[in-house]
Amino acid sequence: MPPVQIDAQRLRLADHVRACRVDDQVILLDLNRGNYLGIGGPQLHALSSLISDWPAADLDPVPQADAGVLAGWIEPLQRQHLLTDAPGRQAPRVRLAEPVDSQDIDDEPQHPVDECRQLLQLWRATIITTLWLRRRSLTRIAADLADMRGRDAEPVDVPSTRLRATVSTYTRLRPFVFTAHDRCLHDSLTLVRFLAARNLSARWVIGVRTRPFMAHSWVQSGGLVLNDLAENVRRYQPILVV
Repeated sequence: MPPVQIDAQRLRLADHVRACRVDDQVILLDLNRGNYLGIGGPQLHALSSLISDWPAADLDPVPQADAGVLAGWIEPLQRQHLLTDAPGRQAPRVRLAEPVDSQDIDDEPQHPVDECRQLLQLWRATIITTLWLRRRSLTRIAADLADMRGRDAEPVDVPSTRLRATVSTYTRLRPFVFTAHDRCLHDSLTLVRFLAARNLSARWVIGVRTRPFMAHSWVQSGGLVLNDLAENVRRYQPILVV
């Protein structure tokens, strides 16, 4: 196989790749495959000067590696389709508010609602989420959620009273449909779809941490975490925000 040609002026993250810096590593998330890759050490520094949207551009400069070493670092990333030299650009990175508060079901007033209808909505959201996770990539799921947001009536980063009440209803009804234990991705996507059924919107987030490596998903509106504790999600660096 011929060597991969490295054009330092054109390399960028592929459209289906998200990245963030955590401590002394850059974590890549391949949305097509659902895989994570951590990059650190000399490779982290070298790539910061070669890739236009690398999330470690503020690193202190280090002696430039020779062409053979650089090719050995770049080629595997290109062959995995994590890097590209094709023209284009990624979607703008969404800024997520600092998580400062958590949804508390006991703080919300109980309203007489048609819980049978809402339970059916939750069942539907759960079934669709299950099918999504079995049949679709994270790339497709993120695109679908972005399209859904275009139809939502309320701002995504404003935790309104109606949003809080709907999340409280979801939390009360969820044990009748599924358990959220160790299913943060399923829970978060189901909640987003449940909200969308009522023309409400919030941010779907995937975050990562190191030592040991862990990935976690949650839903957030402004600084309010809707299905987790703020002090828990603050341990994770967001890598995908939709």
